[in-house]
Amino acid sequence: MGITIVNPTSNEAAPRSIARTTATDLSGMTVGFLSNSKMNADKVLEGVATALVERFGITPRLYAKRVPSIAATDELLDQIKDECDAAVVAMLDCGSCASWAVADMAALAQRGLPVSGMASTQFEGFSRQVLAIQGAESLGLSVVQHPVGGIAPQEAFDRVTPAAVDEVVAALTTATSQEDAA
Repeated sequence: MGITIVNPTSNEAAPRSIARTTATDLSGMTVGFLSNSKMNADKVLEGVATALVERFGITPRLYAKRVPSIAATDELLDQIKDECDAAVVAMLDCGSCASWAVADMAALAQRGLPVSGMASTQFEGFSRQVLAIQGAESLGLSVVQHPVGGIAPQEAFDRVTPAAVDEVVAALTTATSQEDAA
């Protein structure tokens, strides 16, 4: 008796590569913060937004998906593209939620926005694998200490370290070449 494996997709997806768009400087930009509505994702995004307001004078705009484990609607993604100069997506802190957050990151990047994702330490490796599978490994990922859900909101806010903010900035901006640094 043989085993039959069935592929439930209509056809094989062609490998793709999603280009990374960057900004030269975040100063004065409007940055969209897309929460997947997981517990405390909004607090992590608030922590990043607060730091970027202080450092660059950005104008933050908060957006939220209704369900963490499905893709953001085209209408929501188009709204972010139309209203913002860059975007940060959170949270990549479970299997299906990380997969869909990466899909949202890729969709925003395909719309020409600089984009960064926020992952928890426990899901960093998985999130990077999903980015690679989606052809989006060039998109940046910032990491905060796991867990994010199930803790006090202030604790989630405080998990956004200066290093995590630096990762977001690096993901959204063009890196300075070594010649410029010298």
